[in-house]
Amino acid sequence: MPSPSIELFAYPWDIADTGVAAFAAECRRLGVTRLHVTTLYHSGKFLLPRNGATKVALPAGGTAYVPLDGGSLGELAPAEDPLARAGWLEELAAEGLPLSAWTVFHHNSRIGGRRPDLTVRNAFGDSYPFALCPHHPEVRRYSVALARSIASLRVFDTLDLESIGWLGYEHGHHHEVAAGPIGPYEKFLLSLCFCPACAAVARADGLDLEALAARVRTLLLAKLAADDSGTRPHANMEQVAALVAQSPELQHLIRLRLEAVTGLVRDIVAAAGGAKVSVFTSSFVGSPGNIWMEGVALRALRDAVDGFHLLAYTPDTCAVNDDLLYCLSEVDDPARLNLTLNLGLPVTPALGDALAKIEFARRHGVRRFSFFNYGFLGSGRLEWIARIAAAVSKTG
Repeated sequence: MPSPSIELFAYPWDIADTGVAAFAAECRRLGVTRLHVTTLYHSGKFLLPRNGATKVALPAGGTAYVPLDGGSLGELAPAEDPLARAGWLEELAAEGLPLSAWTVFHHNSRIGGRRPDLTVRNAFGDSYPFALCPHHPEVRRYSVALARSIASLRVFDTLDLESIGWLGYEHGHHHEVAAGPIGPYEKFLLSLCFCPACAAVARADGLDLEALAARVRTLLLAKLAADDSGTRPHANMEQVAALVAQSPELQHLIRLRLEAVTGLVRDIVAAAGGAKVSVFTSSFVGSPGNIWMEGVALRALRDAVDGFHLLAYTPDTCAVNDDLLYCLSEVDDPARLNLTLNLGLPVTPALGDALAKIEFARRHGVRRFSFFNYGFLGSGRLEWIARIAAAVSKTG
């Protein structure tokens, strides 16, 4: 049985501001055996309690923090942060800790803002500028070229694919507001893409996507008009299941989406030059059990990729355990799962909550445990990693 692996996600600005040598030494002291380092990221506003240079970071969207081959990426080449060529990556690689390239693909407001023709469009024709559509040939070429460019740096032995499928309606856009009772059913329908690229793929496979879009509009308008139907968002996931079960057209679209992402990931694996590839189990859908909504099929990908990050970003230990059992049933091998925990509040109220999730996963054969995120955690919670590493090493 493999030894436990304690892994940490980190942003380049935190590594550089801490100092590469000091950062690597701290990671070793905490028992970290692998680092997942941002290569290209989306925008955000991040509170950094231990950073000595910046307390509130506002990274720009679609920005690279490693040197990429802009020529191969064409007009979609990301902006480069000054850190990209500041030498931190080479210095970190020299420290000897294994490195994974944590890379955001289709969550890219920089490209989406400049090229709305590449973005997801809902049934009403509204563009989501933060979300690129994986059915668009230009987006697919960009994603493969991005993976190839990162792999060619020869400092990462693994590529982590974040947002490799479709993003949806709810993904933390600026000042996001929905005053009506919007539940899983409404969010699912608002997340489906009906852009021209999707229509072309559907048409070639015998699906009338405009007819399906009209049906989705009717369903949504009926719900949105009745905003006095409840006093809180509906917990109506069962309505999603009923709708999909009874709609051959919707099943057809879902199949096309799953096939598109599976094919794209296989193309990325082929372009990675021998580097391993891992896929995140969710971007916007919450439970990994809903990752099909993003076009990601765990079972179809299990023999193509090295592993999956099971994003356990909920305080509900029972829900995390249930998600883990579901993912195990899909991938059939606990060695392919990496239980990824957010140690911050409100996701992890206390150290015992993290240990309970880890112990359940360990009993089911999982040996890889990742933690999010070096820069977000205060000193006390960062020290939890050392205590977790010690506990895991005792139990094996």
